[in-house]
Amino acid sequence: MKKIKFAKFVASGNDFVIINNFDKKIQAKKYPELAKKLCQPKFAVGADGLLVIEPPTKDNCEFKMVYYNSDGSFASMCGNGARCIAYYAYELELCEEFVNFETAVGIVSCEIKRNNVVKLKLQDPTQCKFDIVVKLENGKEINADFINTGVPHTIIFVDDIDKIDVDKLGKEIRYHKVFSPEGTNVDFVKVKDKHTLIVRTYERGVESETLSCGTGVTASAIISSIKNFVEPPVKCITKSGEVLKIGFRKNLPQDLISPVRDVYLEGKVYHVFDGEFFVEN
Repeated sequence: MKKIKFAKFVASGNDFVIINNFDKKIQAKKYPELAKKLCQPKFAVGADGLLVIEPPTKDNCEFKMVYYNSDGSFASMCGNGARCIAYYAYELELCEEFVNFETAVGIVSCEIKRNNVVKLKLQDPTQCKFDIVVKLENGKEINADFINTGVPHTIIFVDDIDKIDVDKLGKEIRYHKVFSPEGTNVDFVKVKDKHTLIVRTYERGVESETLSCGTGVTASAIISSIKNFVEPPVKCITKSGEVLKIGFRKNLPQDLISPVRDVYLEGKVYHVFDGEFFVEN
């Protein structure tokens, strides 16, 4: 048995276990099993996902971020996780206040600001689709919108967000044939005013509602803006009650690659505690 150090971070209710594997002592093939073990509530640390710091493979990057969901599945991006790992790398003196790092969707950048605030500049979103008809098991049809903000998100606008059974409806849509085979995260969105949204998210890989989802609120803000429901910057109130700020600039209508550019996600992160766990050699 050997001991491995970890840090526990939280960002607007999204919680993560972070491992510094800059020295590559842990084999990457062990990450999925580590994620399943460490993220299990009551039996281990408990978290929405596992973040791993690795040495960079690209120029002008300080480190590489690897992310696995709590079920052991790989995820190409996690907005809140990226903000947490940037802050931890800063604490470890692996980077300065402004940092570029690798993710599976490309290079992203973060600014470490005062009072635990981290501003993440994301890759431009892709695969924007509107008015997708989703037929539910009960025969009802709902209209949904879709966008990829590093991971796929389906946006559903609702009037009474508190009454939505996010786990039940979210699971059905997450596995719906319309979004197969990859599946989708599902965001239920209520427009509060011209600059404010309330968002609840069913996360693929966690397979339940989470208290927050960074790529989810970003997707919700962008789709809401394209539909002229809100204008950036947009404040998103998450299930945890904390507020995340999303900014971007709209592209011209003829830009078919991405509807927006210069996308950022900003909010607080918290380094909750450190610990050690035992793994088999």
